[in-house]
Amino acid sequence: MIRFGVHCSVRGGLTSALEEAHSLGCEALQIFTRSPRMWHVRFPDEREVAEFIKLRAKYKIFPLVVHTPYLPNLATTEPRLAKLSYQALEDDLETCRKIMADIFVIHPGSYSLDSTLEEGIKYIAEALNRACERIKGDNVVLLENVAGGGRRIGSSFNEISEIIGMVTDKRRIGVCLDTAHALGAGFDMASPEGIDKMLRQFDKCIGREYLKCLHLNDSKAPIGSGKDRHEHLGKGFIGLEGFRYLISKVKLTAQAGILETPKDSPVADKQNLHTLFSLR
Repeated sequence: MIRFGVHCSVRGGLTSALEEAHSLGCEALQIFTRSPRMWHVRFPDEREVAEFIKLRAKYKIFPLVVHTPYLPNLATTEPRLAKLSYQALEDDLETCRKIMADIFVIHPGSYSLDSTLEEGIKYIAEALNRACERIKGDNVVLLENVAGGGRRIGSSFNEISEIIGMVTDKRRIGVCLDTAHALGAGFDMASPEGIDKMLRQFDKCIGREYLKCLHLNDSKAPIGSGKDRHEHLGKGFIGLEGFRYLISKVKLTAQAGILETPKDSPVADKQNLHTLFSLR
């Protein structure tokens, strides 16, 4: 059964994110392991990890979702960026292992000007195979769909399917479906008919068993815009009925539904979470 939560900040430490999630009434939680716009990572010490695991058990918050920072690009051919991106992948997988995270969400990446889509897909899969072999664990790496535009990989289910097909350990791979990104990529997420069509295509290309997590965001940008613009639930081009229907179709199979809606007021997360619970 799907469990709902919010992306919370670790600026005050891992346990502060748990405290925030608990105060909001979250069932699940998503965090970054570092500032999303920095390469440097600070691994939590043993005491911090032990406190985090104990508090998480007390609050019964699961799944724990870790999101990759924005800088890595596993599809690039640029040597320095490729090295930094792969190291970030290993570092975050190691942090996931330490804090017993269930899910690790990554953006697939963008292939380089001197490369091709096929090469970009191959580089992503190779990096995942290498990292998952080196960093053992039970957590699942989820490929997040993107809104499209430029050379970004993952706006189509076929592209995501090709990456999954090249990953050796299928137990360690899956998909995180972002609703705003799907709308931007041209999927009608506002109507039952559109959602059914999207899910049929997902099942045909990938398979519902790989859909582990949802990023439940409304969209400021219209369908097919190729833009990633998150909006409060019910205030964008998807609307509450779109979310209600989608949740009804995936709630028995997906593990987590995470809000990444705007934090433009002190009560925004709580209001969006309350709305989300009313749709289940």
